[in-house]
Amino acid sequence: MSTSFTRTRLEVARRVLGKVTKMSPAQASVASADLDTVNEALDLRLKEMSKLGTFWRKVTSVPVTFSLAASVATASAGAGDILFPMKVTFTNTSNDDPVYIIGMREYAEIEDKGRTGNPEKVMWKGGSEFIFHPVPTSDGTAKLRYERIADDTSAGAAIDVDVSMIRWMRDIICYDCGDYFRKEDSLMMRYKQEADIAEKNIRKLNAQRVDYAPVAVDDFSSPRNSRETDYGDG
Repeated sequence: MSTSFTRTRLEVARRVLGKVTKMSPAQASVASADLDTVNEALDLRLKEMSKLGTFWRKVTSVPVTFSLAASVATASAGAGDILFPMKVTFTNTSNDDPVYIIGMREYAEIEDKGRTGNPEKVMWKGGSEFIFHPVPTSDGTAKLRYERIADDTSAGAAIDVDVSMIRWMRDIICYDCGDYFRKEDSLMMRYKQEADIAEKNIRKLNAQRVDYAPVAVDDFSSPRNSRETDYGDG
């Protein structure tokens, strides 16, 4: 069994076009406009499903480090692929103090936003921008761990999903592209049903697997569970 099996974006696109246009996946030439349609649909769908949390988390293994300036509440992590932050710490001297990640509503409720001190809370503005509170009294360093957005793919690279999900991704992309290829409503309904099933199966494939609890074995010593026949006292 191969552990390195995969499919590139071009190969997945050919499978989609093979289903939608009845083109042979082995066909040498493919219209560039058709490939562009599939590739755009694939990248957009990957970004959406990544944001919805459908795929495994891709947390940076090494924290991103960025500087905080004294008396400045905002700072940029410089990373352009943040899906959402997981953990933030602030280093003032030698200690990495945890900084609580808050949302817009919690930040709006802070009355004294200009208070200075060591940052205790941080709000992610989106992109790579963060707002810290209290405002740093002195220069310091922040460290960020975050979940990454699903990667864009080039024609010769594997799409950013597990291999087990590729077959189902094809069905979802067929539905996304059906209107572009002017498929009739009855066929689009079929594509939609297949896409719904596909997304459910991808969620199942994405479910975390852990050690299962020991399976309870029947106590065969018990007469109730025994194959022996109870004839009663008579």
